Amino acid sequence: MAIKFLHNIDLKQNQLLNARVHVASSAPTGSGKGSIWLNSSTNELNFHNGTAFVSVMDDTNTNQLTTFTLTADSGTNQTINQGETLDIAGGDSITTSVGNTNTVTIDVTSGSIGASELKVSGDGGATQFLRSDGDGTFSWAVPTDTNTDTNTQNVFTSSFVDSEANALLRLTKSGAASGTQDITFAAGQNITLTPNSASQLTIAATNTNTQLSTEQVQDIVGGMFSGNTETRIAATYQDGDGTIDLVVNDMTANTNTQNVFTSSFVDSTNDCILRLTKSGASSGTQDVKFVAGSNVTLTPSGTNLTIAATDTQLSTSQVRGKISASGVVSYNSSTGVISSSATATNTANVKTALNASMGGSATIGDGSDTITIPGDLTVTGTTTTNNVEVVSTSNGVIFEGNAADANEGTLLAGTLSADRTYTLPNKTGTVAMTSDITGTNSNTNTGDQVVFKSVASDSGTAVADTTTDTLTIAGGSNVSTSVSGDTLTIAADNTQLSTEQVQDIVGGMFSSNTETRISAVYQDGDGTIDLTVDDMTANTNTQNAYSTSVVSSSGIKLRLSGSGAAGNTTDDVKFAAGSNVSISRTDASTITIAATDTNTDTTYSAGNGIALSGTTFSTDVFEGSLAAATSGVTKSQSTYTVTHGLGNKRVNVVVTESADPFEQVFTEVKYGSAAGTGTVLIGFGQAVTDGDYNVTITR
Repeated sequence: MAIKFLHNIDLKQNQLLNARVHVASSAPTGSGKGSIWLNSSTNELNFHNGTAFVSVMDDTNTNQLTTFTLTADSGTNQTINQGETLDIAGGDSITTSVGNTNTVTIDVTSGSIGASELKVSGDGGATQFLRSDGDGTFSWAVPTDTNTDTNTQNVFTSSFVDSEANALLRLTKSGAASGTQDITFAAGQNITLTPNSASQLTIAATNTNTQLSTEQVQDIVGGMFSGNTETRIAATYQDGDGTIDLVVNDMTANTNTQNVFTSSFVDSTNDCILRLTKSGASSGTQDVKFVAGSNVTLTPSGTNLTIAATDTQLSTSQVRGKISASGVVSYNSSTGVISSSATATNTANVKTALNASMGGSATIGDGSDTITIPGDLTVTGTTTTNNVEVVSTSNGVIFEGNAADANEGTLLAGTLSADRTYTLPNKTGTVAMTSDITGTNSNTNTGDQVVFKSVASDSGTAVADTTTDTLTIAGGSNVSTSVSGDTLTIAADNTQLSTEQVQDIVGGMFSSNTETRISAVYQDGDGTIDLTVDDMTANTNTQNAYSTSVVSSSGIKLRLSGSGAAGNTTDDVKFAAGSNVSISRTDASTITIAATDTNTDTTYSAGNGIALSGTTFSTDVFEGSLAAATSGVTKSQSTYTVTHGLGNKRVNVVVTESADPFEQVFTEVKYGSAAGTGTVLIGFGQAVTDGDYNVTITR
């Protein structure tokens, strides 16, 4: 689908990049003089001469280029007119000929260029070459021999030379440039190099491998399947043939005949979640989240959810009560005047006012006053107390801890027979319980305790019974130990198998083994074991099917109905309406929850280009057919004047076809005129018929 432009496009001398002309197998319809198209069958370029399309390569086309200019390296440029003949003539030693294929052939006479054409005299000798003299002429010259080296070759010999643990391959050169060059063969770990002769080098590897045998690896891997956890599969190591037998439990039998569903409300900060919990053949949960909007609270309790709306506006009586409660300020309902019946500096009035709820900072009493709070005092912020003389409580002091949860710490004094003083040390650290202090402590702190009590091993036990006992860690088979400063290093000799060796040993354990409802195949190429469990997708589960519905026999309820093997069951979730909230049942699948807005102080105003009717806002728009009969539209030749009445030049104008496929077209649009800012001019580059196009104007 193409974009249709119904007016001229002025590129302001800018380039038209990456464009091509109309390509088709036949001439486009509706074309006029100057139109261009390319015939996709003949690859001919055609243009419209006002009557019909003609090829730009047609000899009968009188509009084709009639002259061109002929230039050369020298001489005077010539203008060649239509019908004139262009003569290509030969010069010295050059001939030209015209064949039957519109081709001009230029050839050198006798296949050679003479000495006069090259501006050189004579033919030269066998040992001479043609050299440019730099002025457009050539001359014959003899090459200058600058080679003074009479050496025709070097002779090389190679030999192996012993160099302690390494070996050298020595290249000895004789001739014009004698000397030697060595290539060193370095012996790596467990490698020896021995030159047997000048032409032979023996490379030997010392076998220090103390690796495990196949049986040892099998026993180690087999032991990994003893005392392990196996779920729906049994793995047994067969020491006799070194294989591991795998038996998958029979999972084709399914005795589960139903799913059990329960529903509950779950608190989630300010929102609430209705959770459907499914157990049985297919367990899981699914949540429906209820989001509390502005001035709405959600309170779950078991299977009930209370939805309440907060009334943010005080009633008249509440406002009057807050004003006249203390008797200091009163409201006159007949005159609407608020007046003070006492001075603000009166001590009794100030104290009375301080008893009321107030924000910000407040100071109650002075240094000589005693403040008594008969009830509980709850402080949600930080409490700063200069002096605490007596904390009288038999329940102890309770600390919440870093996290606000159900776990607290209680500092409680025991039964006291006299006044006691507990002093904390002047240092930073953690106070330890008596149960945290281990070992024998005679309160003398003489440092005479034994560092270790006993050390046990696979065989034998060492007991530390004196302060001079030394714990010795000795290396065993293939293990060495060393001490440097405070560091003990335990190293094991490298006797491990290669990856390929371990893969082959373990892979062999899956050959000639027992496989039940599973097949295990070792792939030696990539060192993997492929496991394929038999298809056990058959499922005879006859679980219940559940459906939901909204009922209102006694309040609005969301009912979960089950049917199937366990018979018909129902589970209801009741919706209770709170303050300023209404709940209604629309149909069996819809519950409508509405909050009553008690705020009467609402003012609406329509902005520029917006219309307001009651509490409904709408956007101004002009829609109609581009036809002289349309209200607000006039026509002059191929230009329509549309009076849209939107009162602004900054509008959006869209012109579309009035018939299928209703495509958008692009015209010339002028957004201001002498008629005012509520008018646009829509111009077409050619004559159009009324009603062919529609216009939509919006702000």
